[in-house]
Amino acid sequence: MALHKCIFFLITILGLCLQLKFTTASPFVLDYRNTVLMRLFIIDISAYCGSFGVMIIQTNHSNTDFVEFMNNISLLLGTLASVLELLILFPPFGWVTLFFWSICFVTLAIKSYQYSKTLCESAVAALVVTLGEFQVVKLMKGSLMGSSAVIGHAYDKLKDLIKRRRSSADHDETKDQNKELPV
Repeated sequence: MALHKCIFFLITILGLCLQLKFTTASPFVLDYRNTVLMRLFIIDISAYCGSFGVMIIQTNHSNTDFVEFMNNISLLLGTLASVLELLILFPPFGWVTLFFWSICFVTLAIKSYQYSKTLCESAVAALVVTLGEFQVVKLMKGSLMGSSAVIGHAYDKLKDLIKRRRSSADHDETKDQNKELPV
């Protein structure tokens, strides 16, 4: 939580510096680069607030892995907002900080790969339970038509995952029925 306080403080200070630098004109009007950076900043700060809110809401629940995952995402988004502000204010320093931010992003992505994979598999399983196997396969097939071979491979993997989930559920069901039989 202390890191989030520092990020909020840094975003506020850099926002005040933006107001001082662009007192005569809006950064949206001056040049295309600043316009794109300001729009990215607005999108990023919105995503940061959303992910921070989800993290705060989930802290009362028992899934600490998800809370840590959301904390990492919100920290990345918050620091990216600061980096975008630095890119507008001091471009050379902003590019250096963007380089270091990207190294942190890659490191965190590698560390949280296994949890992300588990999260996606559980989302697919929940989708299968909600919609049924046929609807999920039909939905995925319709959305993947005309896509690249990589997405086609992902579609095949998804089908295999659904089949495995279905067979393990059937296996568990027969195991439960065998327990109920009187001897």
